[in-house]
Amino acid sequence: MSNVTFVRATPTDIPLLQTLARGIWRAHFPGIISAAQIEYMLDRMYATEVIDQEMRTGTCWELIRQGEEAVGFLSYSHDPVVARLKLHKLYVQVERHGQGLGRASLAHVMEIAAALDAQEVSLYVNKRNQKAIRVYERAGFTIAEAVTSDIGGGFVMDDYRMTASCRM
Repeated sequence: MSNVTFVRATPTDIPLLQTLARGIWRAHFPGIISAAQIEYMLDRMYATEVIDQEMRTGTCWELIRQGEEAVGFLSYSHDPVVARLKLHKLYVQVERHGQGLGRASLAHVMEIAAALDAQEVSLYVNKRNQKAIRVYERAGFTIAEAVTSDIGGGFVMDDYRMTASCRM
């Protein structure tokens, strides 16, 4: 996709990241997790101080732009000790699904991982998020394990950890 670009986000982009997250999560996750859990996780993961702290401590946040418009975002961190890039977040506006943005974003992440000499990219995805799981599988990711984590507030994350090799 020639009109898709990835722009490193800065603290001044935090309000935009929060707006994108709220819109995407509230459109995509009903039926996968409860509305109460959606709001709990938005408050917990997208608070200004949380994003700012992540940016200052090595997690890279990027805006996904289609033309001039921000249509999603991703975040990742690299651990050179274990040669792994962890994809923390990859979200695209629901109305943009099916346009190749997820595929382009994953290709971008794999290029970054290779440039950092990572051997693997890992991510977590909700077990009920079949649409995302299919995208990841088409990009070469496989399920490494099932992981259930208590995140407080009476909620759990019921995920698969998926991995893809950066070496062919």
